Amino acid sequence: MNEWIPKRSIGAVPLNGLRTFEVVARHMSLKKAAEELNVTPSAVSHRLRVLERVLGCKLMHRQGAEMQLTHNGRVLAPALSHGFEIIVDAVGNLQPD
Repeated sequence: MNEWIPKRSIGAVPLNGLRTFEVVARHMSLKKAAEELNVTPSAVSHRLRVLERVLGCKLMHRQGAEMQLTHNGRVLAPALSHGFEIIVDAVGNLQPD
């Protein structure tokens, strides 16, 4: 865990921001991410800005439609993808009552 986010305050990291970043990193497109998440591209940008502010680091460089993951973004993106895959698998394995 990064020292600027103590374990006890990890709850301050917005889950929707993490999910949004994972989708943006996978598509490398705000528009495609917005379509997958059923929100506007503006909402995607806002979620990314909030997440970067909370984390205290840039996750991607954006210039117009061009985007590139930063070092921190390249570290975080595959970890989030793996984590969300685990969650999807776990939910898929639930049995009805």
